[in-house]
Amino acid sequence: MSELDEIRDDYDAGRLDEIKKDLERFILAHRAQIEAFRTDQQARGLPPLSDDVAIKFYIIRHRTINPVREIQDQLHEIEREKWIRGVALGHEPDPQQVALEWAGRHSAGWRAHRVTVIIYCFDREKDRYVQLLKQPPAA
Repeated sequence: MSELDEIRDDYDAGRLDEIKKDLERFILAHRAQIEAFRTDQQARGLPPLSDDVAIKFYIIRHRTINPVREIQDQLHEIEREKWIRGVALGHEPDPQQVALEWAGRHSAGWRAHRVTVIIYCFDREKDRYVQLLKQPPAA
């Protein structure tokens, strides 16, 4: 099964609902910055960006939509790795060593995968998310 197939299965099973909610909050909270990003791109002489492309490029540039949740999810993965190593070793591993090794081996790939998941979620409901960009700020 490919990465995209796994993401699709997670999406269809509702396991990405929290990311979808985070994405909605992120777009609402960063509307002005997304518009400023689009304006900056045009000022550089680049072609105008459509709403959906401006949002996606801003997400890719920002690299996160909910840092707290993403740190919690990474900590969960590290805990899982500690459990796996503990079973393999027959005793509890050094937690700091496991965390450092996990970060060195997996953090960059984990973050890249997370951005792919976020963009996938965005693409599945692009029209709804673009409408959020166009909403006036709440008073």
